[in-house]
Amino acid sequence: ACAASGMSDNNGTDHPAQTGNRHMRKILLATAAFALAGSANAAVSITSTAFDGPLAPGEQLVVTFDAPNAPGYSISGGATMIGSVSGVSAAPAGDATRYMYVLGGTSATLTTPLLQSFSMYIGSVDTYNSITFKGLGGYQETISGSQLVAVANGNQTSAQTNRRFYFDFGSDRVNEVVFSSSQNSFEFDNIAAGAVPEPATWAMLIIGFGFVGLSL
Repeated sequence: ACAASGMSDNNGTDHPAQTGNRHMRKILLATAAFALAGSANAAVSITSTAFDGPLAPGEQLVVTFDAPNAPGYSISGGATMIGSVSGVSAAPAGDATRYMYVLGGTSATLTTPLLQSFSMYIGSVDTYNSITFKGLGGYQETISGSQLVAVANGNQTSAQTNRRFYFDFGSDRVNEVVFSSSQNSFEFDNIAAGAVPEPATWAMLIIGFGFVGLSL
């Protein structure tokens, strides 16, 4: 029989249920800490592929400018069009759909759920184009066109300057993306993202890990 606390035997030895509950609490706390921890603003990892390549594993299209944005995603600023207008904007190579362009001296801001990865098709990359990622814990990092490609000369047809770029934030979490340009223009389309699971999903995962640990 257990003592009045219901958790110890008469000789003071922990009851198996107490030991199991203690282990489960430790597992839950450790898993939650791992899930919520962020790095000390580690640099974003960038890769790319020629033209509008496939999405990264775990990503889905969230903004195409041809259909409503995915739930939780909104963008302000910038303008959209189909095709090119000399001196204003040039459609990303091979893109016959609607895309966004950001004129010189202006910006567009995309607000999102918490993201762990992000990709987009950028056309005719120029040195004066830039992307700023903002997120939890004051995370902020700005990437210029010259950081995206070795020769950011705005070529409108080259595979070197018309590419899908993939951004991996590691353990940082992003919820705002700002697209800026100091000259005409910054053109992009087909934004995809890998969102962090909702809190309820995390809770279910954590509880599941806890039960696995308890059974072990």
